[in-house]
Amino acid sequence: MKTSSFAKLYRTWLPAAVFSTAIAMGLSGPAGATAQASERVVPEFTWDTTIHRYQMDKDKFIGQRLTFHCPERPVGQSDAAIYGTDVYPSDTPLCVAAMHAGVMTSSGGTAIAQLNPGADGYQGSSRNGVTSGDLPATERSIVFVSGDSSSADAVRDQYMPRLTWDTKFTATGLANKDMTGQQFSFMCPKAPADMTPRSVYGTDEYAFHSIVCRAAVHAGKISMDGGPVVVQLNPAVPKVVGSIRNNIQSESGSGGIRSLVFLDAQ
Repeated sequence: MKTSSFAKLYRTWLPAAVFSTAIAMGLSGPAGATAQASERVVPEFTWDTTIHRYQMDKDKFIGQRLTFHCPERPVGQSDAAIYGTDVYPSDTPLCVAAMHAGVMTSSGGTAIAQLNPGADGYQGSSRNGVTSGDLPATERSIVFVSGDSSSADAVRDQYMPRLTWDTKFTATGLANKDMTGQQFSFMCPKAPADMTPRSVYGTDEYAFHSIVCRAAVHAGKISMDGGPVVVQLNPAVPKVVGSIRNNIQSESGSGGIRSLVFLDAQ
């Protein structure tokens, strides 16, 4: 049988043991190999919760986002710890600040906060039933992502962690178990010409320790030219199933303590 140029491209990535199988399967994944993504977990906050609860008030998280849900506001909830307008200190109780910013009401709801570099100072105001105060500069700040998020996107893109083609998610410093359900942004460079094949585990839903850039190619979210990648940290799955996609061979195996899903970069 004559080998097509398309098949030759796969042959540069696959071990000899799996190449013949790939040809027989038409260079596609096994039937039924697509994993079903777990339902997203969003943490429930109290109206006093700050990002300290998630060990997120650190420089390595600048540009990353935290999605959370707040219940109805308790009667007598204090505004005493709220400072700023639209931009808030990073130790701010997020539900109260979200109400002040207008992305949530006293009935609660879901919001997205982004950790940013600190502001030179914070000016208070009265908004939406919440009064905030003035405060001098802090090291880091919080903004809320809603509607036109171009300014937040610009910060996220600037501070997005730059990975290599050997970086596992467990080596990014963002693999805290309390962050299950959250979405993280990374930047993958162009793949090196002499890149050595490394293991990726899963299809659509990937093992926790998978290599981020390689798994993103397998998932169809970037090419070997690299680009921005969004990873959602999901609860554990019992097993992940391997397949051949986009010139990448992934393996089957245990799902591990958590799993990864790749989303379209926004």
